[in-house]
Amino acid sequence: MNCPNCGTYNPEGRDICWRCDKPLPKPKAQKKRDPQKTARTWLYIAIAAFIVITILQTCGFRLPFGPQPPQEQEPSGYSGSPPPIARLVEKPWAIQPTPRFKDLGTMA
Repeated sequence: MNCPNCGTYNPEGRDICWRCDKPLPKPKAQKKRDPQKTARTWLYIAIAAFIVITILQTCGFRLPFGPQPPQEQEPSGYSGSPPPIARLVEKPWAIQPTPRFKDLGTMA
């Protein structure tokens, strides 16, 4: 603690400044927090947050986390990109190889 009169540092527990011999102010006792009260406060905050999120989800509000609704697809189920090795042609039940793999046997 520093002396309020001369500004000299004095170790804790001293009552009189060693330099100017003036009385030092008594240190204020720090308030200790009750850990049970602190834990209870956080419990109340967590319960309130849970209730608010539940009410928002019940009203149809979509939160940026949690399960997402499935992406909409075309009625046929086609996702828009062809399969990597084969592609669909005129007959929807027939799968033909793509041209880049079709001509591999003729290259020499």
